Amino acid sequence: MAIETATVISTKKAFKPSKSLTGLPLPLGSVKIRLSSGQTGGGPRIERFAQPLFNYLQVPLKGEQIVVVKAAGPGTLPGLSEVKYYYIGALQIHGNNHLNPMPGIYDVLKGGGEAARAISSAAPALPPIAQYSPGENFIEKKDVLKLQPFEGDILIEGRNRSAIRLGSSLEGSKSQYAQSPWFKGDQNSPITVISNGFKGGGPGAALDKSSVKGFAKSAISKFKSQQSYAIDDPDKTDSIFILSSNSQKIGMTLSKRNNKIGKKVLPLSRYIKPQGILSADRIILNSKKDEILLIANTDVKIVTKGWNSDMEEFFDTILDFMEEVIKQNKELEKGLKTNASEIHPTPAGPSGPPTSAGKYIAGASKTSSIRSKMTKLKNVIKGMKG
Repeated sequence: MAIETATVISTKKAFKPSKSLTGLPLPLGSVKIRLSSGQTGGGPRIERFAQPLFNYLQVPLKGEQIVVVKAAGPGTLPGLSEVKYYYIGALQIHGNNHLNPMPGIYDVLKGGGEAARAISSAAPALPPIAQYSPGENFIEKKDVLKLQPFEGDILIEGRNRSAIRLGSSLEGSKSQYAQSPWFKGDQNSPITVISNGFKGGGPGAALDKSSVKGFAKSAISKFKSQQSYAIDDPDKTDSIFILSSNSQKIGMTLSKRNNKIGKKVLPLSRYIKPQGILSADRIILNSKKDEILLIANTDVKIVTKGWNSDMEEFFDTILDFMEEVIKQNKELEKGLKTNASEIHPTPAGPSGPPTSAGKYIAGASKTSSIRSKMTKLKNVIKGMKG
């Protein structure tokens, strides 16, 4: 299996079912590539389609260099061999997660040599390179930084500050890192972080321009200096999901400024048991068919800007209150019925029921109706008690 590099010259056929120039179906994710025509120059321009090698897919951008391999295609049969190109991923030529273009690197010049050879030999003049665009929709940004790695980490990063960190806590000095970790714990305690929109970093060392000597200025103007790492600090990242383990303390500021998050609740700075933390400007839990279950061995806390409640205390208090109201309601109904049936003497004639007896009877009926509904609600709350 030969390993080569190639330049991506088109990605238009990668994003929906497409066909090659000969009318054959192309595998999803296929990109058009231009391969080197040889080290001596003057060879023909070789263009092919390459498809993804693995189930993992990162469609490269136009102008990026990719690693390609030649291997058997689906038409390979006994005695009949078909060779196809497969790509692995883009080379980080500029050390940039966002974009790593080298447009025109394998273009064949009119004089017979290659642009790559002309660059390496510091040719005094190069033909003009067309205005570079990485694709139809992708817009280049200058401020996308790489996520700070720590020893032993496995990082999976996107092109625009989204990442998965499979890491662990580290003890000892952290002075070798540009950005310090925001979590602490015992050595090798695992942590998983899914972050979107992480920030931070700053200017770093200047890029060694001798490594791209002779190349068009426009191609390196956006990479004049290396940048420091960014960090998935939960206080600064747009949205983040953290899975911690034993011994780990998470450095994070909660949106409840006074940190009142319910009775007997340890703050993040002191809690060292495994946690799952989701933080964003807004969080929606949408169950399309079945329930949303919030289950806790001790209590569920609900904290808002003006309130913080413990579910245990809240429902116990509500239940006691409703039982007391029902008790008082019975006494009130009894009193209203008594008043309605009492015989009262009148100045003009014999004794009899009060003239307002109808009001007493109506009040008793209304009281009974309220108690019936309250009793039903009380039974519902009582049934919720685990």
